[in-house]
Amino acid sequence: MGLLRIIIATLVIGSITGCGHSTIKPEFKDWMALNRASLSSSENSGPDSISVRSEVLKIDAIYRSMQGPYSRFTLVDLAQISSDIIWLTGYKCEIFNAETGERVADEFLCHNNLNYCQPDSYPWKIKTLGSEKRIFTLTAGQTKIYLPDGMGIPVKTENNLQFFSQALNHNYDSIDLPTYQKVTVYYREDNSTTNNIIPLYTQTPFITTKIGGPDGGFNEITSDQYFPELICGFDSSNTCHISFPPNAKYNPYHDEFGRTYNGHWNLDSKKQSWTTNITNMLDLSEKKTVVAIGGHVHPYAINVELWDLTNNNKLYDLSVDNYLDKIGLNQIEYNKNLRIELDNNSQYALRTNYHCTDSVHTHTGMANLGLYIME
Repeated sequence: MGLLRIIIATLVIGSITGCGHSTIKPEFKDWMALNRASLSSSENSGPDSISVRSEVLKIDAIYRSMQGPYSRFTLVDLAQISSDIIWLTGYKCEIFNAETGERVADEFLCHNNLNYCQPDSYPWKIKTLGSEKRIFTLTAGQTKIYLPDGMGIPVKTENNLQFFSQALNHNYDSIDLPTYQKVTVYYREDNSTTNNIIPLYTQTPFITTKIGGPDGGFNEITSDQYFPELICGFDSSNTCHISFPPNAKYNPYHDEFGRTYNGHWNLDSKKQSWTTNITNMLDLSEKKTVVAIGGHVHPYAINVELWDLTNNNKLYDLSVDNYLDKIGLNQIEYNKNLRIELDNNSQYALRTNYHCTDSVHTHTGMANLGLYIME
């Protein structure tokens, strides 16, 4: 408990130095109320879906987390949908042999991220932070997400969607497997039957580790002079793509005093834990309610905890299950039956615990939570 109390004092300054991006765009609910009558709608009153394949990702060697072949952007074309707005209700990723068309094991999925296209051109404020505006992240152990009934994430069809995909192989030295990732986007078209859908947005707070700069917590005042360099991952071409634009008021990868941070780190072969103040990443301007929660971690993770630092209270403990007979994630918990109240006057943190049992090979850790929050 001592560590959680300490980071309130060391990081609180960073938590109050400007959250999120200034904008004059309206909230989605306000924009929808003004524009609903002029929007094109659909006669399709039921759920629908669209499936898209990634490029071929050839697995021909051991590829640890973040090291495998990847396809940076694959378009999800929404042009055939008649309504101007759709409500995303779920997302699924399956791995296939590109030569035979047969399903292969989920353990070959490093991650798959569904992102907004052209988020800056949206007429309403997208509250999701990060330049990619990530909507869903899937990984081995969590290959599908369905939002709570009666809720959805609004998307403008003219803007389309896109996804990033990356392959993984922890266990098979001799392999020649061409794969592709098939994603399925579940949605409902906007019409009179969707008037009562509760709008959600995604926020993805994550653990960071300090890799350079003066002593002290994030944005803690110091007289030491450092010149920060933006570092978003071990390799800029192989990051998890949680990046922030250089002009952002808040950037978790560097502070105003030259401290630099990373969202990935090397694991030691022992039990370890990391804790990060995520108040800025939540970007709360008012009280909000989390209704669903998932996560993205690497093998050897034990859990990811969400803490209310102000009240010294653990709000959620997301469980992780690793394979016993090989390296990899068997299951990452996903819960869509929640009501976690977040207060914009409180401080929050993530804590993740790992136990790497491989003393021969180098493995990396990371941890984030996908929080699905009521607008």
